[in-house]
Amino acid sequence: MSFEDSAPVAYVEGFQTGNLMDDPRLVASSTAYDLALGSALSHQESVARVRAAAEEHEHDQQ
Repeated sequence: MSFEDSAPVAYVEGFQTGNLMDDPRLVASSTAYDLALGSALSHQESVARVRAAAEEHEHDQQ
């Protein structure tokens, strides 16, 4: 989260945890991770890609 009058912060959540980060280096690295997630495939596209790779691998094994 960015603010006009203070440094940016990031909230990171995991299994049964949550952490508000205010260290500028950590906030910057979490922003890069967030951008990577934004470029990720949808769940359906991911499943389709994994299935296609598995089928190709199975075909190559025969």
